[in-house]
Amino acid sequence: MTDAKPVLWGIGTMRTHRPHWLARELGIDYELRPIQPRTGETREPAYLKINPRHKVPAMVHGDVVLTESAAILNYLSETFPVPEWFFVPSTALQRARLLEWNFFIMSELDANGLYSMRRHGDLKALYGDAPVAVEAGRDYFLHQLETMDEALRRATDGFLMGHRFIIADVLFMSILDWARWYKIDLPAYLLDWQHEIGRRPAYIDTFADNYPGMAVADVR
Repeated sequence: MTDAKPVLWGIGTMRTHRPHWLARELGIDYELRPIQPRTGETREPAYLKINPRHKVPAMVHGDVVLTESAAILNYLSETFPVPEWFFVPSTALQRARLLEWNFFIMSELDANGLYSMRRHGDLKALYGDAPVAVEAGRDYFLHQLETMDEALRRATDGFLMGHRFIIADVLFMSILDWARWYKIDLPAYLLDWQHEIGRRPAYIDTFADNYPGMAVADVR
């Protein structure tokens, strides 16, 4: 492993918050480059060499470059030492269970649900105003939560994979924050879980870094 600090690019979104939060949870000393999306900063030549898709977040660690938040979380958790309360899979089945959660969160909840709302709501000037698509995204998000209700109720007794924190918890927490930002009504047990996770010092500190002047309670 290189002795260089990982450099995390991007700030100001739920997706950029994820790697900052995990790095702080794991005690990783990192360098932050606080560029923001849709400001022109992601289209600067230096950043386009890192991510030609001009999106954030991105991570550079020595010769390693990663440009998807879930991949960055996985890399950090498997590259740096982790405390005993953090879970890193050690078997093929454990890894598959983690990937199952990660893919569900990133594809069904994030991309197909909430980002559909964002694309044709907040970003309608770029992608077109489509109220039907926004409503469909909301309905899809709630339907996917409903289909996973039993598993989520079991999981949220502690964390998504038992009683140790894991990268899927970071992803899921960001999704719940995003949903509350859009004023989506969530089941009471998920609100309770969100409240408990939201008390973690690393979460609070990195939320403040990403959203200066905004309290955690503002998304609740």
